Amino acid sequence: MSKYSKERIAMPATIQPFTNQPIFAALTTKQRAILAAAIDVFAEKGYANSSTHEIAKRAGVAEGNIFSKFGSKAGLLQAIIDPVVETIFPTTMDRLAAAQLQKPAATLTGFITALVMARVKFFANNAAVVKVFLGEVIYSNDIRQRLLANLPERYWRAVHSELEHLRTTNQIVAWSDQAILRLIWSLVGGTLVSTLYFNQPLADGDVQRLITALIKALTPSKEA
Repeated sequence: MSKYSKERIAMPATIQPFTNQPIFAALTTKQRAILAAAIDVFAEKGYANSSTHEIAKRAGVAEGNIFSKFGSKAGLLQAIIDPVVETIFPTTMDRLAAAQLQKPAATLTGFITALVMARVKFFANNAAVVKVFLGEVIYSNDIRQRLLANLPERYWRAVHSELEHLRTTNQIVAWSDQAILRLIWSLVGGTLVSTLYFNQPLADGDVQRLITALIKALTPSKEA
């Protein structure tokens, strides 16, 4: 039996929610193991400091299997990034719009909680993938623009509808949608980045404090 037999293939448990996505249904067990090992190694060491040799070793496969399916280390990275940009994150946001943002927003608290918890849940289920993705999106305007372009129209319509309701009822500051979302994404992103890169555990209390801080920042001042 080859030392790269099926029994030796390693699949990090923390990566399985990502590799089990329907978009990867056509991949073989070995190819999924390669993808999972790449995510694991890229998240741990960074893309530049990783090698296909180490990825193959961690996956329990021959290095040639990487080249035959993904072409190169860059191709392997693209096989991780593209599904996030084109399918996984847009689908997550579409589900959020359908489940949480289709109803008229009753309160600012409900709106902020829905947005924050959706991002925290996505992060919790895909932490290593998020770390790899952020490492690329920071330096690539192309990836950022593709991500925004692929967010579903239903998500944007639902967010605008809720923000308009909150502005009309004077529950939120009279800022543009873009300014409000920029603040939300900045604070949420900063919290998640500190968790990923500075080994700060993300406890329930931290999430609640984040929600409270956003509500406070976006509540209109009583001084007129």
